[in-house]
Amino acid sequence: MHNRLLLLLVMILFKNCYSQPVHTSAMFRGDAAHDSYVATTDQLIYDTKAWQYDAGSPVRSTPLLNNGIVYFGNAGGTFFAIYKKSGQLKWKYTTGKAIHSSAACQDGRIFFSDNGQTIYCLKESNGQLLWKTKMGEKQAYPWRYDYFYSSPVLYEGKVFIGGDDGYFYSLDQQSGKIVWKFKCKGIIRSTGAIYRNSVVFGDTEASLYSVDLKTGKERWQFKIVGDSMNNDNYGYDRRAITSSAVVVGNKIIVGARDGYLYCINGDNGKQIWQLNYVITWVISTAAVKDSLVVTGTSDGRYVNAVNIETGKETWRFRTPSAVWSSPLIVNDKVYVGTFDGHLFCVDLKTGKRLSEFKTNGKILSSPVWSDGLLYVGSDDGHLYALTGHEDKRQYKEGFTKYVFYENGINAYFKNNSDLVIKNYLRMYGYKLIGSDSLAFYMSKEPANSSVFVFASCYFPASVTGNGKSSILRKFLDDGGKIIMAGINPIVYQFDESMKTPVGFRFNAADTLLGLDYGKGDTRSFMGDLPCFPTTAGKQLGLPDSWTTSLFINEKNVDVVLGKNENGDVSAFVKKYNNGGQFVQLWMDADRPDRLDAIIKAAEWQL
Repeated sequence: MHNRLLLLLVMILFKNCYSQPVHTSAMFRGDAAHDSYVATTDQLIYDTKAWQYDAGSPVRSTPLLNNGIVYFGNAGGTFFAIYKKSGQLKWKYTTGKAIHSSAACQDGRIFFSDNGQTIYCLKESNGQLLWKTKMGEKQAYPWRYDYFYSSPVLYEGKVFIGGDDGYFYSLDQQSGKIVWKFKCKGIIRSTGAIYRNSVVFGDTEASLYSVDLKTGKERWQFKIVGDSMNNDNYGYDRRAITSSAVVVGNKIIVGARDGYLYCINGDNGKQIWQLNYVITWVISTAAVKDSLVVTGTSDGRYVNAVNIETGKETWRFRTPSAVWSSPLIVNDKVYVGTFDGHLFCVDLKTGKRLSEFKTNGKILSSPVWSDGLLYVGSDDGHLYALTGHEDKRQYKEGFTKYVFYENGINAYFKNNSDLVIKNYLRMYGYKLIGSDSLAFYMSKEPANSSVFVFASCYFPASVTGNGKSSILRKFLDDGGKIIMAGINPIVYQFDESMKTPVGFRFNAADTLLGLDYGKGDTRSFMGDLPCFPTTAGKQLGLPDSWTTSLFINEKNVDVVLGKNENGDVSAFVKKYNNGGQFVQLWMDADRPDRLDAIIKAAEWQL
């Protein structure tokens, strides 16, 4: 009897352990130090969409992950709880005011604030409101141009958060009652960081504060360079600290709109070093691993790494647009979003681009990693979950990359949209060539370490003459790689003077490239049909769908990247001797997008 009771007790305890949620503490940038570094057992690159959730309006808050659920708010005033593996909705709660504050959770409770100056506490399991506390009236802030709000930090049973009323608050987690509030000179956008017995945060009037956690009394105040600047003299804000402080040992790292990144002694508020970014705002909250501090810039349009001991820059990665999203370090890779919708993956040690994922709106949300998926929000109204893969770069060092562009080609792209592709690839180091030099470089370069991307859909006669003995085919058989951004121009007869197709020549594709498109009429051009990426196509970052009219039977190719609704292949890889590859992609003829797929196709082993 005694043994049966003991067994029953063990079974009850076991059931409780595994059926009840584990109440852990989580918040913006991971914890109250905000260093945002994640160590995992893999070395994957996270750039492939696993799922996306349509939130209905821009997602600028940073996702919170806890107990298998993703929590985030949107600009429309709805707070969501989404199952992190499937992207399915668990529950949602509506405040009616924009939610750009990132959530925090502890002991089964979720905390966040909205644009209505209200702090909310919800039950984690079902979204039930437990309490809400209204902060004071908003102060006027004409220099706003800001998109973020102070996010709650949880520590020792308290919620610490700043407001638009110019106060920084300490509230009781259980009741929402105000324990103390600290008056600042400006409003608070910065999220507090815990350093020993104090909370550190900035305001919009050029001050970084250290305030005692228990009493709310100021311990020290550090004035940034912007304190001596008058915004009226510049026409934009040079005084605000809108990024959040990061704690590393006794160091406090924070950027500001005066164009500086600061390292401050957390014990006394004395400056250790500063780095001048020359006017550009430093809005990103830094990520730190070992000796490297990584952050982003606004008008400077770059991400850089700085030595934490000296403040000296170690590398700089140029971005197409402003960086307000805060970087995340996963092992030895940096993930950061930009205003043009890119989420870049950059090597932590060198600052070199490894990969990217493209959304259809600004990325102001900051990426978060959890249990094999990376999550980020976008102004296109979606939350994205990205899965990872091994580093597939075929040419990691010492390879030559070219982009072929010829003005006025009328085979596929319209209104000079191939110029967009050319400019994009030039930004990433692809050398520009045209009809006058293509044959020379295709013959000169070692084929097995060279790649040619055809932004313009045109093969000059100089590289296609003599069929299988042509320069083009010899390059492929010697191990070279060719990427087509649009239609394969070998199927056309061209008027060489006007660079315009005037007829078909499908047999040339079979003779020259071993690609049997079939009959040279509408039996090959089947009409504009919807196409969808395969698993391999999704890893390249191809769109969810596209339309095209030229198809080939699967038996003619080696890797299928996309098919139409009838199973005919549109995007593919054809292999040749010595590892040569011909890769057919289909960028949109009017507005080419997802251009990162071109670089992946060019630089990965497919």
